[in-house]
Amino acid sequence: MASLTDKTYFPPLEECLPGKNIILSWKLVASALADQHGDLITSNAVSSFLKDGYVQQLFKNPSKTFEPPTSQTKADFETKTAAINVTQTPNDRFNIKTIKDDAIWLSTNVNISQVAALRIVVVEFQSRAHAHLVGPLSTQDVDNIQEAAGVSDAQTSNILALLNLSTVADAETTWAEFEKDASRRQRILAHYLSERRSFMSSAESLVTFMLHSSAAILNQETHNLRREIVKEAFEYDEFDDHSEINISLFEALIPRYFTLLEDAIKRAQTGPANVEERLLTEQINIDWTRTALTEAIHAMTVSFQILDLSGPMFTTPEIITQWYQIMNTYEFLESISSGYDLVSELVMPLKSLVCVISLRLINLNRSLMYLSQDIDLLDFEEPYLASSELLTLIHTAVTNAANAGSPTASPVILAWSLILQDMFIGYQERVERRDVAQNARAQASFELEIQPNPGGRRNSAGSIVSIERSPYDLFLTSQALERDNQLVEALAFTATARGQVYEVMSEMAACLGHSQLAAFSSLLGARVRAVFLEVLKKSFHIVGYQNDTVSCFLTVLSGGRQYWDISPKNALSPSQEVNSVMLRDDELKENYLLQARNRYPYEFLPFVSFTRALVTGLLADSENSEWVIALLLKSPTLTLEWRSEWVNYELIYEDENVNSFQLIGDLDLFDTSKVTRRRPENEEKFTIPAGTVGRFVSDSERIAILEYEHSALALLGKRLEVSLKADAYSSALPGLAADEVAEAILLLATVVRVETLRTAVTVSRAGSEAGMAILKEASRALPHSKDILVVVCDLMDTIIQDDLVNVDGPRTAVLAACLQFLDAALPVCPGRVWAYMSRTALINGETRAGRLSRITGNLDMLSERFDFLSSAIKFFSNLIEIAMLGAVQRKVVRETNARSNVDANAWLGTSDKVISRVSLAIAQTAVDVIENSATWRFPSELDRSVVVRDVVGIMQKLLSYTYNLDGATGPSNTLTGYLEPAARYVLESFVTASSNSLRFQPLLATLLVAFQIPDSTLYPRRAAVVSERLLVVLDFATILLRVANYLDLPVINLQTQLFKSASLVARLPAIRLSFKTPAIALLSALVESAGKGNAEPPSLLGYLGPQISRSFIQIASQLDKPFDRVPESVSTWKFFSTIMRNRQQWMANCLLTGKTPREALKGDGKIAALSPDSVLSTAMEKLRSIKKLPSQEALAILDFFTSAQNYWPWTIFAMQKDTSFLTDLRAYVRDLKSPSMVSRTDPREAAYQARIAAYIAEAFAMQLYHLRQMRQSEKFANDVVNDLDYFLRNGVQVSGYNASLHSNFAKNFSQRYPGISIEDFKRTVLVPRDLGSQFYYALDFAESMLSYDVAWDGSRKNGFRHEMERANLNLSLVEAEIALFHAWEYLLLELSISLLPKNETVAKQMAQVAEQCLDANQRAQPPDNIFVRLAHARANLALTLLQRLADASRLPKDITKLLTSITRAINNIEVPFDKDQISYFRTLLKILFVALRGTRHSANAPAPGSSTMSQSGGESISVAVTQLILTILDRVVAQSFRSLVALVHEPTSPTTPEDLALLTAILQACLSVPGIDQCQVQILNIMAGHDVFQVATSLFSWADKLTDKSGDPIYGELSLLFLLELSAMPTIAEQLALDGLLGHLTSANLAGFMRRANVGPLADNAGAARCYSIWAKGILPLLLNMLGALGATIAPEIAYVLNQFPNLLRAAVDRFEAPGTNRTFSPSKSITTNNPGNGKDTSGFITLTAISEIHSLALLTRVLSAIRLTNAGGQSARDIPQIAGGWEDEARQNLLENVEFWLGSRKVLRERLVPLGQREIEWRSQKAAEGSACENKLEEKAVEMLSGVAEVLALGAGEEGA
Repeated sequence: MASLTDKTYFPPLEECLPGKNIILSWKLVASALADQHGDLITSNAVSSFLKDGYVQQLFKNPSKTFEPPTSQTKADFETKTAAINVTQTPNDRFNIKTIKDDAIWLSTNVNISQVAALRIVVVEFQSRAHAHLVGPLSTQDVDNIQEAAGVSDAQTSNILALLNLSTVADAETTWAEFEKDASRRQRILAHYLSERRSFMSSAESLVTFMLHSSAAILNQETHNLRREIVKEAFEYDEFDDHSEINISLFEALIPRYFTLLEDAIKRAQTGPANVEERLLTEQINIDWTRTALTEAIHAMTVSFQILDLSGPMFTTPEIITQWYQIMNTYEFLESISSGYDLVSELVMPLKSLVCVISLRLINLNRSLMYLSQDIDLLDFEEPYLASSELLTLIHTAVTNAANAGSPTASPVILAWSLILQDMFIGYQERVERRDVAQNARAQASFELEIQPNPGGRRNSAGSIVSIERSPYDLFLTSQALERDNQLVEALAFTATARGQVYEVMSEMAACLGHSQLAAFSSLLGARVRAVFLEVLKKSFHIVGYQNDTVSCFLTVLSGGRQYWDISPKNALSPSQEVNSVMLRDDELKENYLLQARNRYPYEFLPFVSFTRALVTGLLADSENSEWVIALLLKSPTLTLEWRSEWVNYELIYEDENVNSFQLIGDLDLFDTSKVTRRRPENEEKFTIPAGTVGRFVSDSERIAILEYEHSALALLGKRLEVSLKADAYSSALPGLAADEVAEAILLLATVVRVETLRTAVTVSRAGSEAGMAILKEASRALPHSKDILVVVCDLMDTIIQDDLVNVDGPRTAVLAACLQFLDAALPVCPGRVWAYMSRTALINGETRAGRLSRITGNLDMLSERFDFLSSAIKFFSNLIEIAMLGAVQRKVVRETNARSNVDANAWLGTSDKVISRVSLAIAQTAVDVIENSATWRFPSELDRSVVVRDVVGIMQKLLSYTYNLDGATGPSNTLTGYLEPAARYVLESFVTASSNSLRFQPLLATLLVAFQIPDSTLYPRRAAVVSERLLVVLDFATILLRVANYLDLPVINLQTQLFKSASLVARLPAIRLSFKTPAIALLSALVESAGKGNAEPPSLLGYLGPQISRSFIQIASQLDKPFDRVPESVSTWKFFSTIMRNRQQWMANCLLTGKTPREALKGDGKIAALSPDSVLSTAMEKLRSIKKLPSQEALAILDFFTSAQNYWPWTIFAMQKDTSFLTDLRAYVRDLKSPSMVSRTDPREAAYQARIAAYIAEAFAMQLYHLRQMRQSEKFANDVVNDLDYFLRNGVQVSGYNASLHSNFAKNFSQRYPGISIEDFKRTVLVPRDLGSQFYYALDFAESMLSYDVAWDGSRKNGFRHEMERANLNLSLVEAEIALFHAWEYLLLELSISLLPKNETVAKQMAQVAEQCLDANQRAQPPDNIFVRLAHARANLALTLLQRLADASRLPKDITKLLTSITRAINNIEVPFDKDQISYFRTLLKILFVALRGTRHSANAPAPGSSTMSQSGGESISVAVTQLILTILDRVVAQSFRSLVALVHEPTSPTTPEDLALLTAILQACLSVPGIDQCQVQILNIMAGHDVFQVATSLFSWADKLTDKSGDPIYGELSLLFLLELSAMPTIAEQLALDGLLGHLTSANLAGFMRRANVGPLADNAGAARCYSIWAKGILPLLLNMLGALGATIAPEIAYVLNQFPNLLRAAVDRFEAPGTNRTFSPSKSITTNNPGNGKDTSGFITLTAISEIHSLALLTRVLSAIRLTNAGGQSARDIPQIAGGWEDEARQNLLENVEFWLGSRKVLRERLVPLGQREIEWRSQKAAEGSACENKLEEKAVEMLSGVAEVLALGAGEEGA
């Protein structure tokens, strides 16, 4: 067999010291084994640790773990610390020499091996941040806490009393003290002691895990682990999932743990004698003793569990000898005591185990059976009774204890006295039989011979040998017990005097029970208490049935378990539960339970208490539970005090003298004959009929027992009613006292709850039928108008209405019992309980104040009042819970009430108003209790924790249940909307400015109490209560912040309080592992809440301080090492991301650099330098192995990474030293499969992968963006382009949406649950949604609300639950694909900037994606808004991509496919100008325009003159394009133009003038396509078919009426521009002339406005400026086109139109006069370019429009003059009138001179040239082309246009001169 190595137990130092590997300390192992969820123990680290052979050897030989040093351990130490195995660099945080010195020091001081010491030193080194955070608070922390609590409030001192203020110092001082060598070694010593305690705790937990299947079978994974551990440790693998293990494998452990026990006792007595005295403190001394005693306790628990499962056989004599030698030496540990709480609390568990193991080893039951010769011993069994030496040892130990008056040993003394008594009796009987046998032998010796003893039995009775040879005779003789048993009687008397033994067993049973102060787990406690049952059973024949034994028996059974402890998760199996053990024992059952039944109801409490205690523990034992219930339903006898007036009986069997009698008349137990009221017919009488036999059991007290079978439950119900109205009955039974009433109600409550839970299928599908049967049985003898629920409510009301000052303890107990009964009835008949709560005076009503506060209002919260308050709070919490659970059931029942059975409606009569009012009262009560809890004096601080935990839990539930579900019109209309008033009250009580600091103080105190949790491996429930209190407070504070932000409520006060408490919250992860996630969640919510405001948020690092921040980040950055659980790691990464996104710059710097600002600035002053242990470095390191990461964790890491890139750009530059992880990210994406393919087998993983790809694309895009700023993006961009296949295939199309799934699910759901929509379960954004089964629909709430219905789970797990989970997973995939699209969009745009126009590949990819976007939008889309927005986003992306391709002249050569896609997408829009569609329509029109315009200028366009025929000889590309253009003109331009003009007149129309402009641009682009001029006739027909000419003319006519508030007739210009584009085609221009367009223009109202004097390019009136624009941009070019098309034919009409506007003609000429020639011009007058029409003189300034105007006029007048001169077209000169206003033939020379002046005076031109519109302003800022002699582009264009004017004018002048 290979030698075992400790590599798993103690990994190499080179891994541990830098932090790459976290050692699994025994404390971590113990916490994993004690974890109730099972995720820790099944983690890879813990499971590997437990299966390791070296570790298992430590468990099997516990003394080896901390063995003394040897030469071998020294050599191992030197090897581990050798330089070859651990290398230190200057940047490392550790010092190997210091670590070695500390290990040697520890080894020397506590006498353990050097290697064990080294491991402890390394554990301390790795947990140094934890030690710092759990250390003392600083003065800054205390100041903040005082301010948060309200420094003026008296209660602040109560809060700070939780702290040791004497140790408070400044943060710097505290840190300096922490760093001292002495402090470090004290911490090492504390870790050593903690590791010893934790090791033994781990050993106990592991043994429990292996021995008990119920403890192991949390799930199949834990069972497999259990099997593997046992197989590795013992080579045993022969048990199934639910069988117990072979206990013989473990028996060898008992002597080893007994040895460890003795060693621990010695260490407890000697103390830390060898430790340096200068390092010893009082705390270390206490911990030393505490550790030794804790080890002793765990050593005994391990041993007891093995002994317990060994069966009834005798333990081997060697083990008994070893144990009783220890007990004899240390006197049953009676001398151990302490004045320190941490030590004194160990005394009772220690002594209890000593007592129980002692009892188990002497094996009272089997010993007595052996002595009475009633058993056959097994072949291997060696009874200790056969060893005189061992008996002497035991006897000596017991008698010494008895002589010392040891209470601990009193049960052992009693048991031993019983054994001695049987020994004595047996000895005497043998002496007598021996004498008789000898006499018989003497008379007939010749007939007798001694028969040998056969081998089958070792102790047969009746043989002469056995008579002569008793194995214990020698012992009796040696102790002088063979003739006199006075010593035995003295021992028994010592034990039982004054009931001492029963008092001791009761105290021990309480310590071993189920209460919050129980020292052990329920399983161990139950098994230990079962040993006491043996003592009670075997001593019963001596002691009998009396108060002490009954009380002790009841305590042993119950173990302090109460109503509120009944829970399926706490239930033990029948083989483990002590109650089941008792009921399987006929002797115990007869002696106690049936004895109590026979005395009932004369002795009321014993039987009721027994049955209640039994039922409480039988939740998992249906057989015995049914037996006890049957006993209550059919009790065979009735015992009562016989009254003298009852004479209707006669004595029978008088000769036998048994005091029997028989009734000769009926005996009515509850006679109403003296009361004048008629008994209802259906009220069952409790009448004992004539003929019933009974007997008197007491002559003096006349106690009679009657053989009358009855229902004890019905009798209880009747007696409760009688106690309520005693004057209404003449009762044969005495009235119930208050404590009896309380016990009776508790029994009913317990039976109802156990029956309900036992028969329940799920939590919310409770076994209401079984519970209802119990309630009906208890109501059977009540009047028809009442049932037991009414009786209990009346009892409660009676006490509440009394003078509350006089409500004593018993009556307070009755109130508590009533509340528990109501709680039990709540799942059975919730409607009736809610109805009662709506009228009870206990809580606030609409017109009254609740009386709960008056009952509990005393400062001293006595135990009865506390029980009542605690019961009330728990009941209120369950009320809120049941209100949520029944949300659907109530509504569905109400909808289907006509078809349903009314009796089956548990919610009948319960309206939302009732629930709303009661829940509001509960909220008010909760806030009142939490406010007063700071001033109440509780029996213990643990009780305060219980109250705070439960009250805060109520408030947390209200907020969570109300605001987690989305409503159509707000929280009040959700499924749980009836809780909204209560939730709002709670919210406002804590977040409003008037919120009382008293309400926050219990929350703050909870944070402080967490620091008081002792580091104990015992008392699990005590620690659980405090932990639960802390967790619920953290959750409550978190949801308070989230809800307030969700509702946009001001939270500045709460934020301030929490920021001041942040130091406490940040310390919590160091206390317990389970505190980390909720603490981080609260800090995340706090940072997120503060970051939402506009002001600079408070600095989290500022409130924490640099030291606390450093330690907190060190813990957080470990993620979940060494367990590496994915959910915990993900929550930490989310916290880091929250810091990144919410302006916490200093904390962000800490995370990114690994240094606090102060540390960073101590170096080179550059904060941006990354350290290897920074969170960012950790993220990059993990991303290098992204393929191995769980997808959920990879998502969280990438979220953090991209957040860092987005919000802290310098991280990009800091990462440039090592960008290898980017290669791994590219490789990950390159290997991904399509989401649609992955989703077939794993939809969750498909969503994760798509989202990861989205994050990677975003990271690449950010990287490109920042590299582009450094001009280094090209190389990385080229690398990325080669790995885009996944994005190209899946980046655009969201193919994951399963429409049929969602539609069918919604339809079937509504049919199954009328009145409920699946959308009612939509989750709000209160908590960020995670991809997965809870993504969209709140599956957890649906599970709670709908599990009452069998259709929810389905017969084959295919019900609505499965469908909802599928829907959530499908929507997760959709969400991930949408995120993938947006990230792909971002990345592609960055690539286009970086690589265009050079890279042809990216150009093709861009064109491909653009077409994918258009094609994807043509597919059927769900109607949800998210898909509408997605379609818009796709269209915008296509527009951007095509625009960039067009700008780079990279549009594809073949435009046909692209135009086809665009046209099809446009045509798919049914109502393009609908308000929901118009935005998308506009985007498509822009895409069309870009495609049409850009094709002409693309580098991929065919060369001019190239062949237009395809290689295959088919139709030419130009023809296909031409057909597409004609289709566009028809279906898009003409049709849309007509529709748009029609909508212009609608006041609510969503259209804008820009829509007409866009159509005009598309028309212009279409008409610019080469070859389209050959299709003029087709275009004319298209336009005529849509009546475009008339529509446009009509629009111009109405333009003066369609102005905006400024009077701008913009539609006049747009209509003319549209016609202008069409008029460029001669055929259409001719048609326009034939249609009389010019007449329409001059007769329109706008023509009149255009003739006004103020019309000009720089007019101060918008209407005037627009009129000028119409003239210059519309009319003049239109006249030119018509003149060019028709020539002399239309020349007179053209001249006539021009002369209609003399002012404009004159102004055009005057505008260009040289500045020096205009005497009215003043250079001091100027205008602003932003507001040209500002009322100042604008003469002397020109614009591009003005230049265009004179250019058009010059052309027009030149052509008209030429026609006039040539008399073309048969027109005479006089038919074409002269153009006036300075445009006469002779006046044009002056204009030419002015134009030449402007061309020659460039400086003047620049000064006087005014830009109009944004585009011209941009031109003025752009440089002109080289060689143009212009300074900007605007000037360049002006010069170019003026040159054209001059050329036209000069041409005209030359011709005229000629």
